[in-house]
Parts: sequence; structure tokens; C-alpha cells
Amino acid sequence: MDNSELTILVIDDEDFVRETISDYLTDSGFNIIDAGDGEEGLEIFRRENPDAVLVDLNMPKVDGFEVLTQVSAESPDTPIIVVSGAGLIQDAIKAVRLGAWDFVTKPIVDLNILEHALGQGLERATLIKENRRYKEHLEAEVEKRTEDLRNEIKVRREAQDALMAIQDEVIETQKEVILTLGEVVENRSNETANHVRRVAELSYILARRYGLSKEEADLLRLASPMHDVGKIGIPDTVLNKPGRLTPEEFELIKTHTTIGHEILKHSERPIFKAAAIVAFEHHEWWNGEGYPRQLAGEDIHVYGRITGIVDVFDALGSERVYKKAWPIDKIKDYFEEGKGKQFDPHLTDLFFENLDDILELRRSFPDG
Repeated sequence: MDNSELTILVIDDEDFVRETISDYLTDSGFNIIDAGDGEEGLEIFRRENPDAVLVDLNMPKVDGFEVLTQVSAESPDTPIIVVSGAGLIQDAIKAVRLGAWDFVTKPIVDLNILEHALGQGLERATLIKENRRYKEHLEAEVEKRTEDLRNEIKVRREAQDALMAIQDEVIETQKEVILTLGEVVENRSNETANHVRRVAELSYILARRYGLSKEEADLLRLASPMHDVGKIGIPDTVLNKPGRLTPEEFELIKTHTTIGHEILKHSERPIFKAAAIVAFEHHEWWNGEGYPRQLAGEDIHVYGRITGIVDVFDALGSERVYKKAWPIDKIKDYFEEGKGKQFDPHLTDLFFENLDDILELRRSFPDG
């Protein structure tokens, strides 16, 4: 999209900062409107409906946290980038939980950083809108086809067959949405192309070897691609940081388990209920030293224990921007060391007893 078609609202009580950001983004082709405090900013937001908002945290009258709260409630698809001199990690975490899409710290040494964060937010907003339009299209198609089927039922008296067809279509739609969303999240965090597909299939293999029924193993295969969906709530600046994370940044990364659980737990659909468990528990450790709840042993749901093993296995065996793929012998040594600590020992043994099938599966879904 042409920048000239986009309007950005800049809210900051420091005239120099506001004018500097506005001038820079204007030179980049954006249409800029600004406000000197949160109260004025909210009034302009409601009147002008901008495409994105840049907001400071510490402001008179209405602070940035309140702006985040109200804008997120009224327009959750509008990207909100916090631009603040408040350097506390607690402020960043609070801002993200209130709806911030990213956090840029003042003073801004390079305004390209701000423009990059803004561009990422606008791209993500476009993707969300496109997904919504696609979902609405699917719903309209399902509704239309449902009506067509009802008419056919009335004529041919095949009500039961038609109902089963509709149910199958809804399930297939759920599968497509889950896998697509899982891939979107992995791509955002620079994961490899077929990671979520391999996690799904490896989860199924291990679930069946463990003794779960085909129906339950199939459910886990559908749910496991959503294991990292909570990363959608982690700022790109932390999620894709090339160097080592600080302890505070790692604490922020760890919140993707609770964010994912919050996103998924409200549905009564079996797939989403299973996905909520996977998102919540796939980083718990067998010895109780994992997160977010320090569960141990069989207090960790078997879905979480299975996904935790296959996710780590596939990640170690895949090339990432920050590492080469590990050889299989090094991976086996890692799991042997972690057996009974990070990983369920019985599931770990089952997994490597079926290594030939697992490696064949990886060859079927290569990266690239």
C-alpha cells in the first residue's frame, strides 16, 4: 500500500519529539496528524480513525496506558506503537498486555527503527484484515452452501447426509485456519517453513506409539500447530532479537504460553481446547523447572509433554538464522541428557525407538 494512503496519529507531550517524528514520517510519504496529550489524542483518534497510532506513556491529563486501553477496546486491529522514554521492562510488559503492538525506546537514535516497527505493525494489521475478510468469505460460503443443502434436503429428503457434509466442511475449515495461523506465527518469529507441519505429524506419531487412540492422536495433530500462537503478542524487537536475550526479555518471551492459553481457552471446540492445553504446557519440564506454572511429571498434560518433545527435536534439527541444524547424534545426546529433567523419560524413549519413521517424516516436509 502507498504510504500516502495511510494516516498516522502521533501522540506525545514533547513538542520536539512529536515534530521530529512527524517530519520524518511525512518525508516517508505518510499523512501525519498529532496531539500534545492523551486526551486530545483520543478525541482525534475517534474523529479521524487513523491507520496507526504512535503514543508516549508519560503524558499529562490522560497517559499512554489509558490511550492503549481505550484504543485497543474500540479498535483492536489498529496498530499501536509505544514510543517512550520509560525504559522499565515492566512498562513494556504492561503496554503489551494493554494492546501495544511494539515498543520503541526514546531517545530514538535511528528513526529507521521506528519506521520499521510502524511498517511491521501496518503489515500485520493488513494480514489481520485480510484474514477477517477471508473468514467472512468462508462464513458466507458456508451459509450459502448450507442453504443450498437445505433446499436439496427438502427435495430429496437427504437431511442426514447433508448435515454430515456441513459438519465435515466446518471441521476442514477449522483445520485450515489453525494450520495457517500456526504458520503465520512461526514465519513472524523466523521459524522454518514446514516446522508447524512437522510438529503436527510428529505429535501424531508419538501419540499413537504412546497408546492414544487414533481419534485423540488426530486431535493432537490438529492442535499442536498452535503451540506458539501466543508469540503474536510478543514485540518483534524481542522475538527476533539476533543476540542473547536479557533476563527481562526472556521473561517477556515466556509470556507467550499464557497469552496463547488466553487466546484459545474460551472456545468449546475440542480442537481449540486441546490447542489451549498445548500452548499453556509445552514448555513445562518433567522435573518441575519449566514454565509458566512449574508443573512436574504427569501433572503436565500428555499433549504438552508430547508437543514439548517434538517441538525441541524439530527445532534442533532445523537451520535457523542464529544456528546450523544439529546432526542426529548430537540431538540424541541432548535428549539423553534432558531425559527425566526436561523431558518425560518414557515418551523420550518411545520417540527415539521410532526414529526411522520420524526421519522419514522430516524428509517428507523439508525446509525451503
